[in-house]
Amino acid sequence: MNLILSTPSVEYGKAISHELWMLSRPRGISDNETSQFYCGVMSHPDGNQVAIGPIDGTQRVHANADELSFAELISDAVTVEEEALIISAISESKGGSISVLSLIEASPSLSPNLVTHEQMKAAGWFSTEEI
Repeated sequence: MNLILSTPSVEYGKAISHELWMLSRPRGISDNETSQFYCGVMSHPDGNQVAIGPIDGTQRVHANADELSFAELISDAVTVEEEALIISAISESKGGSISVLSLIEASPSLSPNLVTHEQMKAAGWFSTEEI
């Protein structure tokens, strides 16, 4: 699954992917790692939509993960109640793992923006030109 973002910005998509990565490899631990992204960021050719993905499987949550950074970053896209549930879910998952997809599916503000690769392909997200 992929998530179309409420803010159509590649920089915002990279920030979200980075904060998801920080759940498993928090600052101070991952400072010297070259790749610090959970998933990719895609921009629709029309420039009006940006998505992150693929989002699947589980994500490890480090015992020192900052549960507030990710929630604060997406706070404009969710309700106050949803933000509190996200913070709680991440906090409760410290030292274990969490399904980012389940977290998104549980959010009424985010779940309508989940799309499959096939849906994105049908909507013209990917070039069909042969190289």
